[in-house]
Amino acid sequence: MHGSCGRPTPRSPGGAVADDLRRHRRSTHMGSVIKKRRKRMSKKKHRKLLRKTRVQRRKLGK
Repeated sequence: MHGSCGRPTPRSPGGAVADDLRRHRRSTHMGSVIKKRRKRMSKKKHRKLLRKTRVQRRKLGK
């Protein structure tokens, strides 16, 4: 496997097998734990964004 600069990237023994497993995991359905984590993280991100805009509005005097 080659990196973006054209040189071969270092691989651990059995790297091809690990790549195949990763590809297989991505193609299968997402686990419920990961789904919940992603949902929670998106909620937190949204809340953080709201908080940030609220602070900006206060600074503007609205």
